[in-house]
Amino acid sequence: MTRYCKPALTTDQQVDLLIRRGMHIADRAQARQQLTHISYYRLRAYWLPFERTTSSGDDHAFTDGADFATVLAIYEFDRELRLLLIDAIERVEISLRSHLASMLSLRYGPFAHENQTHFSKAPSWQQSRDELVKEYARSRETFAEHYRRKYPQLSNPPLWVACELMTLGHLSRWLQNLRIPQDR
Repeated sequence: MTRYCKPALTTDQQVDLLIRRGMHIADRAQARQQLTHISYYRLRAYWLPFERTTSSGDDHAFTDGADFATVLAIYEFDRELRLLLIDAIERVEISLRSHLASMLSLRYGPFAHENQTHFSKAPSWQQSRDELVKEYARSRETFAEHYRRKYPQLSNPPLWVACELMTLGHLSRWLQNLRIPQDR
């Protein structure tokens, strides 16, 4: 087992280390600021493609042309892309919730999700239902608290409320398990 022996480094020491390893840093103050707010460890993932192994075995040396500004640009691109994807995924997720709640509750009633006969795999339905019951019981969302207070006899709320408690993964499992293909 390898013993861990890396010391913590100040931001200035991190900048010095990058320079020693061959990273071009045109603006030291900017590098310090970015390493302070983003962190060396997080940025490391973005400069990995610029690392090479030297003949002496140093596997953290940088290739010629490795530039801190380029690493930051890649990081920013990744951050902005992630935000765009999260926005798009959220829109799809909300639409799926809305469609599932509307379609099933209009077709089978407000507690369609409580009836196993609408789902093809009983164990999967039971697991999904149990997860939903737990999520409903622990939710601090205003709508969940309202339903628990007003309808204490319900272990699970109506489908339009339940869908708001589902993660995208849960929603996917509920949709996938629907017995009738047209419901899917």
